[in-house]
Amino acid sequence: MSVDRDKRNFKRDSRRRQRVNRDNTIVFPEKLELVCTLCGQVIKDAASSLSLPESGEPAHFDCVMKKLEESETLEEGDTIAYLGGGNFGIIRKNSQNPAGFEIKKKIDFENKEKIGDWRKKLSYKL
Repeated sequence: MSVDRDKRNFKRDSRRRQRVNRDNTIVFPEKLELVCTLCGQVIKDAASSLSLPESGEPAHFDCVMKKLEESETLEEGDTIAYLGGGNFGIIRKNSQNPAGFEIKKKIDFENKEKIGDWRKKLSYKL
């Protein structure tokens, strides 16, 4: 039975949910220097960035919101909100709905087939 060398040298500390060496020193994921494709500035919080659907390159969450607000036609009272999983939606407040709002249009933003290598480097696997 062959064991991957990386898996053999590291273990996961379940109490702290961190990856640690056998000598109990913490191992952190690789630090990435990402640049937003839309504005050209450095992305400080890579975990909150999104990948562009056409290229898979990273972009600030706020830059993506601005891009969607410019490209979508919104009626009075409509707003764009992040729904999760790389999806946005045009929502409108609705007092008759138990949730208090209704989703008028769902926008699939991130292309799951074109996720860049930068996203894979944000985390580590055992």
